[in-house]
Amino acid sequence: MAGLVKGLRGRISLPLFRAVSLKSPKTPIISRLAAINISQGSHISFTSSPICSRLSQVTVPGTQLLSRWCHNESKEAEKEIYNGILSTQIKLVKSFSLMTSFIGIAFQPILYTYSSANAAVVLGAGAFLSFFTFATPLLIHSVSKKYVTKLYYNQVEDKYTAVVYNIFIRPKKIEFKIKDVEVSDIPGMFTTFKANSVPLFVEGSQFNDITHYGKIMGYDKPIDLMWDKDLDMTKSEAEARRKKMQD
Repeated sequence: MAGLVKGLRGRISLPLFRAVSLKSPKTPIISRLAAINISQGSHISFTSSPICSRLSQVTVPGTQLLSRWCHNESKEAEKEIYNGILSTQIKLVKSFSLMTSFIGIAFQPILYTYSSANAAVVLGAGAFLSFFTFATPLLIHSVSKKYVTKLYYNQVEDKYTAVVYNIFIRPKKIEFKIKDVEVSDIPGMFTTFKANSVPLFVEGSQFNDITHYGKIMGYDKPIDLMWDKDLDMTKSEAEARRKKMQD
């Protein structure tokens, strides 16, 4: 450090340091460095010198390790908080349904080729089989597409990521925040809540941390008793009475 300072003072002709001495034992190093006053001419000479370009290439040991550690910590910010108990069963059922449908589609031209019956009968039978070939995977998908196989929580961005299966058993991610969740008073079939208008189904007992289930369902919010204080009756009855009074 002393050699570097001497080199700087030797290359810069104008007075560089005017404040406190770096050799003062009583003044902290940060205060001494902050008290350094560099004149404008010295600043120009210093920034244009080769030493400045060499200093810009100096790296503090350990900074790369710290950067990688912070990067890994950001990846671990998203943790799994839910694992659906029926994920494997749904995957197997959908796989079997798709496999049988593909086999049925592949064998239909062979059946038409070797069939000696009337053409109308063959076409009718083919249409009947084709209906069940396509209807079965679609029916299973209409129910299983709502089932959340995994749910992750990002504590940095305070958002959730639900993973469901599409029709070809590929994971599909649905990101949402608490403000995007809608819990109906009368939920639909196989629907626990809606996230960004997408119906999803979860089981409360499968959450690793039950507080997340309470936050998603709105159990931490004030209870709405659905009571009309003006008419001293339920809101549905109050709305019906107001409609009658308007008529």
